[in-house]
Amino acid sequence: AVVSTQSGHYGRGLDDLYDIRQADGRRILRAMEKENKKFVDEAKKEYNESVRSLVSHIKKKDPRCLAQKEKQRVLEEERLVAEKKRKEDQRRKRAEEIERLKEQEKDSIAEHEQQLDGLLNEFSDSETEEDPFYCPLCKKLFKSDKMMKQHEKSKKHKEKLAELQGEFASELKAAGLSQPLETNDAPTPSTKKKKVPTATLR
Repeated sequence: AVVSTQSGHYGRGLDDLYDIRQADGRRILRAMEKENKKFVDEAKKEYNESVRSLVSHIKKKDPRCLAQKEKQRVLEEERLVAEKKRKEDQRRKRAEEIERLKEQEKDSIAEHEQQLDGLLNEFSDSETEEDPFYCPLCKKLFKSDKMMKQHEKSKKHKEKLAELQGEFASELKAAGLSQPLETNDAPTPSTKKKKVPTATLR
């Protein structure tokens, strides 16, 4: 493993294409150095690739490398099995938690419904006990008999009552059972006696 990560070393004097000592001028010197560096880098790359190829071939044949590779494979399989089991446990715990929350929500809803029913029943009972005066015609609730009587004398109540009486009379008439309705406000027939004309005797 150590050999496969090392790079070869080349002396600049041995592997250079150009001898920079023979350069005429700075521009030619720089061009020579550039070409030398390019050549050395390519040689290093080729050498390193050949070394890695040789190391890889040795690893395939070396029993120690094969044993280490098998050990790594077993460890990886064990890791995958443990990871799979961990995920399954997480999914199971999440499902159990969801079911528990659902049950709590059902119990909470049932409890709230019972409380709401109790409040409605309590409100209905108190409403019936404290406010027994109700006008079904106007759909209004009163807290005292005095207020109820004042309402019955109001113009709006009388108009609705007259409207209802008119509808009732129309239904009786349509059914052939028309009868005069007696109301407190209906005018009473005059009890004044009419004068009977007397015949003149001749």
